[in-house]
Amino acid sequence: MYENLSIVYDKLMDVDYDAYKNIISQELGDRKDLLVLDLGCGSGTMLPTLTKYGQVFAVDNSEQMLALASRKVPECNYFAMDLLEISNLSYEFDFVLSAFDVFNYLEDFEDFNEGLKGVYDSLKVGGKFVFDLHTPKKIRDMINNQVFGYEDEEISYLWFTYETDRELEVESELSFFVKEGSGLYRKLEQFHSQRTYEVNAIFDSIKSIGFKINDYFCDFNKNNKDFDSSDRIIFILEK
Repeated sequence: MYENLSIVYDKLMDVDYDAYKNIISQELGDRKDLLVLDLGCGSGTMLPTLTKYGQVFAVDNSEQMLALASRKVPECNYFAMDLLEISNLSYEFDFVLSAFDVFNYLEDFEDFNEGLKGVYDSLKVGGKFVFDLHTPKKIRDMINNQVFGYEDEEISYLWFTYETDRELEVESELSFFVKEGSGLYRKLEQFHSQRTYEVNAIFDSIKSIGFKINDYFCDFNKNNKDFDSSDRIIFILEK
């Protein structure tokens, strides 16, 4: 999915990494020697923070993203696999992170439940899972706005979004223009889809699997529980 996007991913990723670092710090405190999993690690931006707490396993389904991550943080253990396959690691983790809408890329609610169950089974008792999702509002806004753009001296892109015949799913078509040494621009294209679900159904799924919901909040504001008016919901779960 990210074979072309990996080239420009770090430059274009407009997300609040510091907010996630604060969450991790609050959840793990001064603990050490933990077994940690970054599920959907992307280009590895969160890995330097996670390595402070112990041995880190990093999973992504893009070998190109893993190559970027391994150059940044070579001491981690890297695995090219789908998040639904993490039982193959045969480890029980103290802490699992899945940051910035990784679970929105799962095909359907059955896969979503399977993903949650896989994390639950891969945690030690008392282990924690932190992840986030785009809300229904966010997906509807993407469909309604349809076109996004960006331009600087090195990169420009056009991002078109389309509604599908499935509820709360959006397909995206991205065209990147990357300036090369010759001064000419290379065009890269990327296609992907994201899907979310009604938040109450997500709560029911989390609880039915056996997770304890230690906290949830929206848009990185711990006082914001209004998921109907927010773009992202963050969950702090415990086995």
